[in-house]
Amino acid sequence: MSVPWYRQRWLHLALGFVVAILAIVWAGQRATQGVRDNLDARLRDGGAGADAALVSLEAEQLSALRAFTFTQGVGHALAVHDVRSLNRLVTPLHANSNVPMVDVVLPNGRVELAVRSKGAPAPVASRRGLPAIAQVLREARRPRGGRFTEVVIFRSGPVLMTIGPLLNGSTPVGVVLAMTPLADALGRLSQQVAADLTAYDTAGVPIATTATYEPRAVALDAARTLIGGGAIMMRYIRGDQREALGRLIVDHEPAAVLGVSLDDNSAATGRAVTLYAALGLIGTVLILGTFWARVSNRSTP
Repeated sequence: MSVPWYRQRWLHLALGFVVAILAIVWAGQRATQGVRDNLDARLRDGGAGADAALVSLEAEQLSALRAFTFTQGVGHALAVHDVRSLNRLVTPLHANSNVPMVDVVLPNGRVELAVRSKGAPAPVASRRGLPAIAQVLREARRPRGGRFTEVVIFRSGPVLMTIGPLLNGSTPVGVVLAMTPLADALGRLSQQVAADLTAYDTAGVPIATTATYEPRAVALDAARTLIGGGAIMMRYIRGDQREALGRLIVDHEPAAVLGVSLDDNSAATGRAVTLYAALGLIGTVLILGTFWARVSNRSTP
């Protein structure tokens, strides 16, 4: 008597093999996706942490700026072009601050005094053409006193700049620029969030990074969407380096695109889980096969 096809041993073995393969693949994919989801959460948290840490850096620069502008005699020294007195008053304040770059600038953009920490970009003779100077002088008597922070790209590189008016009595006679190179600022923030950080301008071009490689530019439309408040985007920028793209918030305003990147080892984890699941299944089959063979041998007369 012939055995029906659905009771054929080879069919059961084939179905079991297919189910086993699907289970192994599913386990690997679930492991890969789980690790990647955790990585994406870390990247999003890193971006939020970087923006929060940047607030502290802004506060440090604003505190230093206030010290420069509120010190008696600084405004008068600038008004009469007394560089020696200006240097005597400003240099000790700079030494006691964490701000690497300070410029005291006349309304026409000429730099009257520049003080630098070791390793900071070299001073320049003029900041003429910087729109923030005219804005500060125009807003000096408003509630915020004309002080604000923004990202500015100079020829020497991008900086995080806090600027405010310098008064002689009640008359604005110039401005003070307290600045940190953006690369240094990102380096400090990177240590706090334990991830590589990259700043991209509003056109998506990388302007500063802590990575050891040159990041790939962000598409112009994507950069504009992110600056406008679009959802965080994920992408791979080099090999397994996964990057979350969001906004860099400076003085409560989006100033650039911020990329937070980490190495994505989810694929390696998925392959390891697939291998272990396959080995486990093979071991289970061998154990069950051995047990079945022993039972069959005992039942044979």
